[in-house]
Amino acid sequence: MNSKTRNGLISLFPLVFVAGLGTAHADNLSSKSLLDMNASGSVYLESVTTYDPDTGDAMRSYRLVSNLGAKTITLAPPAGASNLEAYGLSRDGTYVIGSYFDERAGKYVDFIWKNGQYQIVDSDTDGLSGINGVGNDGSAFGFTQRGGILQSFIWKNGVFTFTPTDPGVYLGTNLIDRTPDGRFAVGSLERLADNQSHAMIWDTKLNAVTDIDTLYQYSYSSLVSTDGSVVAGVGSPLNGPYQVFRWTKDGGMTDIGALEVGQSMVLSDMSANGAVLVGGGYMSDPNGGVAPIYAYRYAVDATGQGTLTNLGVLYAPEPGESAESEAKAVSADGAYVVGYSSTDGYVQQGFRWSEATGMISIEDWLADAGVTPDFVSYNAEFISDNGNVVMGATQDDDIYIARVGDISGVITESEFYPTVVQAASSTVQNSVSSANTVMFGAQGNPMRNRLGAGERAVWGTVDGGYDNTDISKGGLALGEFGLGYGITDGVTARISVGGTYSDQDLDAGGWVKQRGFFLSPEVTADLGANLYLTLGGYVGRTNIDTSRGYMNGTITDSSDGSTDADTWAAKIRLDWLNAANVANTDITPYIGLSYARTTVDAYTEESGSFPVSYDETSDHSTIARLGADFVHPMSDTVRLLAKTEVSYQFEDQATATTGTLTGISDFSIDGAELKQLWLRGGVGAEVDLGSGTASFMVNATTEGQDPSVWLRSNYTVKF
Repeated sequence: MNSKTRNGLISLFPLVFVAGLGTAHADNLSSKSLLDMNASGSVYLESVTTYDPDTGDAMRSYRLVSNLGAKTITLAPPAGASNLEAYGLSRDGTYVIGSYFDERAGKYVDFIWKNGQYQIVDSDTDGLSGINGVGNDGSAFGFTQRGGILQSFIWKNGVFTFTPTDPGVYLGTNLIDRTPDGRFAVGSLERLADNQSHAMIWDTKLNAVTDIDTLYQYSYSSLVSTDGSVVAGVGSPLNGPYQVFRWTKDGGMTDIGALEVGQSMVLSDMSANGAVLVGGGYMSDPNGGVAPIYAYRYAVDATGQGTLTNLGVLYAPEPGESAESEAKAVSADGAYVVGYSSTDGYVQQGFRWSEATGMISIEDWLADAGVTPDFVSYNAEFISDNGNVVMGATQDDDIYIARVGDISGVITESEFYPTVVQAASSTVQNSVSSANTVMFGAQGNPMRNRLGAGERAVWGTVDGGYDNTDISKGGLALGEFGLGYGITDGVTARISVGGTYSDQDLDAGGWVKQRGFFLSPEVTADLGANLYLTLGGYVGRTNIDTSRGYMNGTITDSSDGSTDADTWAAKIRLDWLNAANVANTDITPYIGLSYARTTVDAYTEESGSFPVSYDETSDHSTIARLGADFVHPMSDTVRLLAKTEVSYQFEDQATATTGTLTGISDFSIDGAELKQLWLRGGVGAEVDLGSGTASFMVNATTEGQDPSVWLRSNYTVKF
C-alpha cells in the first residue's frame, strides 16, 4: 500500500459515519461529529457536544472508539487543562493529536496522546502553532511561530528539527505531507515578495527549503512520491480557477491542464512513483446548475509526456439529468483508479477503473469474479498497491473490503472483524478459564481431602459442563488423577495430572476446539484455630484448532487455523473449617485469590477468502473469591454438600487482538469487555462407597468467567 492512499483513506473515510451525526438529539441534547479514522477503519475519533438544557451552554469531549471491539476511551483533560481539542489520528490509530489551554502556563499547547498519556509538543512558541500529522512511531510534523516567523518542524522523542528561515525571501512555512522515511516534506511557504503562499519542498537532510512555484500566484504542495522526486499540489493564477500541478527537480512545475477550459481541478491521490495523479474536475453544467465533478487520471509516460483523461461516469444520464464522478485513490503503479459516480437516475456507487475495463461499479467488478455482495456500495476510497483490494463505504454506512485475484471475496467490517475478536478471545480465554476451573472446581474443596501424618490418597475427578458467553457457547470437560500424602498431621501435599477439552461454537459462526494436559501441585497446612492455608499451582499445554466463520458477500465462508497455548497459574486459599454449625450443617467459609496467564502462539489461518494471521497473544486473570462450603450428614455413609461463592475479576477487558488481514492490512482491535462480578452455587452429595468415597456436585454460575454449569464427580481412596 502506498502511503498516499492510506492518507486518503484517513481523510475521506469519515464521510462513512457522518450521516445523522451532525445534529443535536432532543432526548439527550447532544451531538456527535466524526473527526478522523485510522487506515484500517477499526478506530475512529469523534467529538461529543452536550448542551445544558437551561443555559444552552455546550460542553465538548473527545472519544477514541473501536467500532470492532466496542471499546470507547474518553480523552480526559490533564490537570490544569481547559478547551481541549483533538483532531487527528496516526494511521494505526495509536496516537491522537490536538491542543489545549494550559492554565498554569497561560497559553495553548499542542499534544500527542497515547494510552491516556499526554506528551506536550512545545517549541517555545510565541503564538500560532499546530500539529498537522503524526506517524505510527509517534513523530509529528507541523508549524509554530518563533520570533514572529512561522516555521515548520518535525518532532521526534522531544527533539525538534525546524525548517531554515530566510527573512529576505520568505517569512515562514507550513508542512502538509512527508515521505515515509521523513527525508522530504512538502507544503507551502509565505513568500515575502508577494505575501502569497507558494508550494515548497523541504530536504531535511540538507535542511534546504525550495520554492517550487513558477506558475501561480498562490499554491501549495500536498503530495510527495515515496522517494521525494515528484511533488504534486494545487495552484491558482491571478483571479483564476484552482489547477493541479506536478513537479520534478529536473522538469520543474507542470500544470496538468483541465477537463474543460476555465474549470477547477481537485487533487486526490498520486501513485507511489508520482507518474499518475487522480482527482476530479469541475465541469460546466449546460443547464446552469451546480457544476458537477468528473473523475480524471493524469499519466506521465517514459518520455515525460503527460496525458489527462476524463474517466466519465458509470451510467450515462438521461436528457435533463446531471451526472458526476470523482477519483479518490490510485494503485501504486497507477494502473487502477477507484472513486464514486452518480447520476440523477441512479444511486451513488463506488467504481474501479482500468484501461482494460474502463469504469465499472464495485458490484460489477466483484460479479465478474463470481462474488455477490450483500450491499450496495456508496464509494471506493482505498486501493491496494497491486489494485486487487478495494475499500469503501456502503449505502448502509458500513465499510467494505473487496478483493479479486487468486482469492476473491467481499466482507464488511461490522460483520467480519467481530469474528476475528471472537476466535482470538476464545482461544486465550478458554485456557485461562480451564486453569481456574481446575483450581477451584476439580480441586475446589481441599477440606474434604486432608490427610493425617503418613496417610495416602489417590483419586480421580471428572468435570463436565457447558459454557455460554458473549462470544461462544459449548461443552467442556476435564479429568485428573491425583496422589496425596500427609506430611504431618497438619500438612497435606497433593499433586494431580489431567487433561482438558472444550468444543465451543462461536456466536458469529465457526468453532474453537481445545485439547490439553496439565500438572497441578497443592499443599494444605493447618495454621491453628481451624484455619487452613492452601497454596496451589498449575502448568498446562493446549492444542487449539479453529474454524472461523464469516459472511463473504451473500455466502458463508470460513478460515481454519491451528496453534498451541501455554498456561500457568497460582492460587492461595484460606478456609475456616467448620466455623459454624446451623441445623446440623457444618459451614466452612473461605477466601481465595488466583492468577492465571495464557500465551497463545502466533498462527496463520488457511482456506477461505479472508484468512487472518494472528500475532502471539497473552492474557491473564486475577480473581478473588469469597464463599462457603456446607456439609449436612444424612446418615453414617451419606452427606449432602453445597457451595455458595461470589467471584470478582480485577481485569475489565480482554487483551487486544492484533495481526494481519492477509494481503490487505494490519489490525489492532480492543479486546471484549469482561464480566467482573459473578455468583456461583452448587449442590451435591458425598457417599462412602466400597473402600473409598464418591462425590458429585452440580454447579451453576451467573454470567462470568467460570463455566455456566458443570458437574464435578470424584472418587477418592485413602490408605
